[in-house]
Amino acid sequence: MSFSICNLPPEYRYRTSNLLCTGILPGPKEQTGDQVQRYLRPVISDLLRLWRDGIMIPTESCPQGRLVRVVLVAAVCDKPAAHKIGGFGAHTHGKPCSMCWITQTDIKENLAFPSRTNDRHRELGEQYRQLKTKGARHAFVQAHSTRYTQLSRLPYFDIVNQVVIDPMHNLFLGAYRVNC
Repeated sequence: MSFSICNLPPEYRYRTSNLLCTGILPGPKEQTGDQVQRYLRPVISDLLRLWRDGIMIPTESCPQGRLVRVVLVAAVCDKPAAHKIGGFGAHTHGKPCSMCWITQTDIKENLAFPSRTNDRHRELGEQYRQLKTKGARHAFVQAHSTRYTQLSRLPYFDIVNQVVIDPMHNLFLGAYRVNC
């Protein structure tokens, strides 16, 4: 997991010296959606504190420090990671889209499908979080293609619209053609 600072000019924003690496998920197997949430918990706790309280950063023009607040603008990942981080069902689920409720069987149809909303996603995620057994959670994800995400702790973050598939995977590698 890494973060870029959006306030930097674009030519500096993605230089490796300006990227903040907050964690590397261990192998040898890929993490499940619930396991990813455990790794996100401390990161989201830090983001919450930086948003609410901020941090004093001394600068040359302000040696006593300036109050800096931090917000997460977007979570940009490939499709499997976006689904795990955003609390969506697996990208291979019967409802594979993180933006609407299209089903795998209707994916070739040129129809309008009800959009997912941040409020409903948070509501379903909270219902998932309240479930006590692995079996109940599995059945819930099968039915609703939603699970709890730590991102829901950020009150300003719109999970449905701010968890995005990166352009390389979505357009250049053709993921859009095979997934919603």
